[in-house]
Amino acid sequence: MNRFLEKTKVKLPIIQAGMAGGITTPELVATVANEGGLGTIGAGYMTPVALQRAIQQVKQLTKQPFAVNLFATNLQATSNDLEPMQSALDVFRKRLGIESGSSQVQVDDYLEEHMEVLLEEKIPMISTAFGMLSDEQVMKLKTNRVTLLGMATNVKEAKQLEEAGYDIIVAQGSEAGGHRGTFQITDYPEGCNIGLVALLSSIKQHVKLPVVATGGIVSKEQVEGLFKMGAEAVQIGTRFLLAKEAGTAPSYKAALLAASGEDTVITTFFSGRPARGVANTFTRELKKKQMKALPFPIQNACTKDIRKAAKEQNNAAYQSLWAGQGVGQLNQEETVKDILVSLL
Repeated sequence: MNRFLEKTKVKLPIIQAGMAGGITTPELVATVANEGGLGTIGAGYMTPVALQRAIQQVKQLTKQPFAVNLFATNLQATSNDLEPMQSALDVFRKRLGIESGSSQVQVDDYLEEHMEVLLEEKIPMISTAFGMLSDEQVMKLKTNRVTLLGMATNVKEAKQLEEAGYDIIVAQGSEAGGHRGTFQITDYPEGCNIGLVALLSSIKQHVKLPVVATGGIVSKEQVEGLFKMGAEAVQIGTRFLLAKEAGTAPSYKAALLAASGEDTVITTFFSGRPARGVANTFTRELKKKQMKALPFPIQNACTKDIRKAAKEQNNAAYQSLWAGQGVGQLNQEETVKDILVSLL
């Protein structure tokens, strides 16, 4: 018996990654759920009101279980020490025709409010990145029969999740698009980047929980190989970015379709945390200037207006084009149904 399927009550051993930033539309999450996979709302940057609205919209579109992904870290931050980064970013703002950057930013943390929303809405599964929920939070969720999935980028993190009471480990290989799930960025400035095959083998040796594989997975052959290695499910991100039901901007999709496997880089310039995406003008110019990113989430707050304007202007040069190393194998938009059928 597949323990992942048993614990999650879904039909297919495929998770649609909880990508934050408007990608995981209610239509995407619900369609994945209706087709038998585990759809996931990326709640990382949502307000509690927006999260509750998204959950209720998904519920209107499916009766199947789905998950919500949270950032298990305190986002509360304020800073007025933003130079010289804001001056460098103003070069991009000028090109986009938007106002200069603010001299101070503040970021609010909604984790506790998110938890209350998820309990009120009786969400059956919660996944976390960037760390672990507190003992009290885990206990509260377990009391309410919530299944917990935690992302790990090394064996130490996987063992910590197991000891904390999580139910499923998501092993994130270095090939993965988007943010590194690494708990301690101070120890790993670019995230802990172990390839998926080695990581999956190591975690399987050291934990007893079911393990989900994620990172650069785009094909049926990869899925079959990972299942033979002992993965009980796979988590897919990049391929779902090209789903017709996703909220991915047209310019972002075009950049993904044009990218090769060599085009992705790990950068901290968009958010302050290391994340893999397609290199563009934004990442190249800041790297050339040898800039040092501000800490997460301050850097993320500083670049938000640039990313928003670039998206509205259909300009991929200044967007965060998160993508895994398998992006070069993707050459078309597809429906969720077509994606799932092709993977199993």
